[in-house]
Amino acid sequence: MTNKLKALIATTAAILLFAPFIADAAEVKSQNNIYVPEGQTIDGNLYAAGNNITIDGEIKGDLIAAAQTITVNGRLDGDLIAVGQTITVNGEVNGNIRIAANSGSLNGAVARNVNFIGNSISIGKNARVGWDLLSAAMNTDIMGVIGGNVYGEGDNIILSGKIGKNFNFSGDNRSRNITLAPQAAINGNLTYGEGTTLNMQEGSSVAGEINPVKAQPVKGKAMNKLWSIIYSIFAAIVIGLVIIKPGRKIALGMNELIKHQTGMVFVWGLLTFLVVPMGAIILVFTIIGAPLALILIGLWLIMLWVGKIITAIFVGQTLITRFSRGEETSKTLTIGLMLGVIIAWLLFAIPFIGWLISLVATCIGIGAFNLYLTNRNS
Repeated sequence: MTNKLKALIATTAAILLFAPFIADAAEVKSQNNIYVPEGQTIDGNLYAAGNNITIDGEIKGDLIAAAQTITVNGRLDGDLIAVGQTITVNGEVNGNIRIAANSGSLNGAVARNVNFIGNSISIGKNARVGWDLLSAAMNTDIMGVIGGNVYGEGDNIILSGKIGKNFNFSGDNRSRNITLAPQAAINGNLTYGEGTTLNMQEGSSVAGEINPVKAQPVKGKAMNKLWSIIYSIFAAIVIGLVIIKPGRKIALGMNELIKHQTGMVFVWGLLTFLVVPMGAIILVFTIIGAPLALILIGLWLIMLWVGKIITAIFVGQTLITRFSRGEETSKTLTIGLMLGVIIAWLLFAIPFIGWLISLVATCIGIGAFNLYLTNRNS
């Protein structure tokens, strides 16, 4: 991975992290379906969290959003910063696009950069990107025009559009694929990892040099570590959105337990963490208990993951409440989830002590869930 690409990924993560605090004037919307109709104008930034978000009108500032589905058909004067399952941009963005999603689709005009982290991104035939494209996606399909450079990471890139400057698809030497369709044109250099398969179809053109680059093993390991963190953060946010969508009141209730009964919550979580696998081992040696043991281990493994997300929600929600000096409400849960997961997962990645932080967070989350259910049923 090039230094430029590392910097762009770090910038994207930082902006997703600090976006909720960098705006002055803002409108906040939090509901199942959020719609800004054609003809409506929002002065300043819009913070939106829900299940479906559709923008047909105009936003004079940034759109900072989290939802399952986000569609922008209108016009943004600022940036689009978003996390979701499916994100589609058909309109005009006069700033940057920085998004994390399972799938992204760009069919409009973007004045500056596009930074994408996720599974797949499609740059349509009518799409125009003024500056650079960073695609940290497994699959990238570029049919439109990129005015600047392209920095790609992933397994497959298909280019049938035009690149104004350089095309960089270097990194480690694992098996990858680049396909240049007959309409493809790169006005600068093409750089790619030595393990990549390059398929240049007749009619495609590269104005500069074509450079296969042999990646260093150390850089390959570092890149794999970085990719692991990025995908873990993305997966945790998506799972968290699924959790808090029907359970906002439960999430707020667990936050209160962590805040006011931290010690008790941790003890409950630690006991669950230790007792469940030991109980499952005992059940394995009984004929009747073997199936139950498998179920317990499965639930235990799920709770290890969910426990960290519960704690991350608490961390993010606490920071938002403190910075905004407001009351903790369900409207800030989605942004709190995003903020908390990024902070927590970066802490988990710290060498030597990250595992301990992860263990504590897991126990607190599991304990809050168990104690909440116990109090509710008592």
